Amino acid sequence: MAAKKPELIPHRTGAQNEAAMLFIHGFSGDIAKTWGNFPKFLGEDMRLNEWDIYSLGYNTGLSLDIVGIWSANPDLEMLAGALVTRCGIAPLNRYKSLTLIAHSMGGLIVQRAVLDDTDLRDRVAYVLMFGTPSGGLKKASFLKFWKRQLRDMADDGPFVTGLRKRWASGIGDNPDFKLYAVAGYDDQFVPPNSSIEPFPPRARKSIRGNHLSIVKPEEAGDPSVQIVIETLVGKAPASGPGNSARVAVEMGEFRKAIKLFQDHPEALDQGGLVQLALALESVGNRDKAIELLQSRKDNKDFTDALGTLGGRLKRRWLVKRTEADAKEALELYQRGLQLSEAKPNHNQAFYHAINVAFLRLAYEEDKPGAKAMAEKALEHCRQANQDCWSLATEGEANLLLGNIETSMNNYQAALDAEPKPWQVDSMFQQAIKTASLVGNKTAAERLVKMFRGDA
Repeated sequence: MAAKKPELIPHRTGAQNEAAMLFIHGFSGDIAKTWGNFPKFLGEDMRLNEWDIYSLGYNTGLSLDIVGIWSANPDLEMLAGALVTRCGIAPLNRYKSLTLIAHSMGGLIVQRAVLDDTDLRDRVAYVLMFGTPSGGLKKASFLKFWKRQLRDMADDGPFVTGLRKRWASGIGDNPDFKLYAVAGYDDQFVPPNSSIEPFPPRARKSIRGNHLSIVKPEEAGDPSVQIVIETLVGKAPASGPGNSARVAVEMGEFRKAIKLFQDHPEALDQGGLVQLALALESVGNRDKAIELLQSRKDNKDFTDALGTLGGRLKRRWLVKRTEADAKEALELYQRGLQLSEAKPNHNQAFYHAINVAFLRLAYEEDKPGAKAMAEKALEHCRQANQDCWSLATEGEANLLLGNIETSMNNYQAALDAEPKPWQVDSMFQQAIKTASLVGNKTAAERLVKMFRGDA
């Protein structure tokens, strides 16, 4: 009797890791053979050190199903349920964030699973599907009476047609997770009109290879491997508080905040309001975050929310260069500074002061005014509770004042305080823009190395 194949293979695990990627093979595939060295190449990239890696297997093959008499491979609805179950029990249930990497029919299983189970969907940060017949297969119709898995892949069958309708209404073109559908342009089994065209253009990728070779990379530099790496890593550093695994976990936390708070924004206290706004911006909805904060900006006690609104407007101005955004952001920061100093609240005051300094230089081109406000920010930092924000503010203020070595020490101390990934990104974006404004290329290079490492 042949040895029973494992259902789950751990390629790499770490006791403290909170994110994992899971490989799911396709029709007649194999838990290990389908992927070749794919998991190995990902495991060797140091930027993914905090990701655990697994492969999931299930029964599939070319033998005919003999339903009710002998044996039959499970249909795709059953396999989707099995994926949900497996992700909900040990060892996968301990991960806060999951990346699902699927080949062929495995992508249909993934789509059905995230539609069927919202708890799983809340944990999924990335979905990458290689050669998946999301639009179904015409050739499957001829054999659907003999093989249930082929029946479910038929383009005119109830599984695929129902999946596309449910996907359109339940997830649509803007899923909470990042999704890419990858086609092999030599793939004759699953043509592009089925593998990538059911999704918006930004979610489509095409690479060289046939249906099998696209998931059997020969080296780490192959496009299939690089697509996964770039999707997960982006601009995250190789290690530290802003690395890719922690960013993925944080994405899940932001989605939970939106789900929890979005139905009653008018009743939120200042902390909830700020958390919801930051979460909305993190998933690409900055305009909605601004609208939310605008509705509460007249509350004099909400100085943190004023600064958060100013930050969203400032970021939008830096991208779109609409003067009204810069003008309103500066007014908000100035009002927030005045209210914070009147209390006094030094923790809020240094935040508003440094942003007034930034906009006086970036928007008004007032160098003396920017330096004077940088000095004020430092005064408030000395009287505030020290944390990653106060340290980063000292870094920016000293950068504006030309105290480069002190500034670099301040920024390193801010990173040593283990800020959250979104805080790291916010610090870096502000720091690198400030270095550019003061015209210090050496400082900019040092900041890139400090925040981004070798990435």
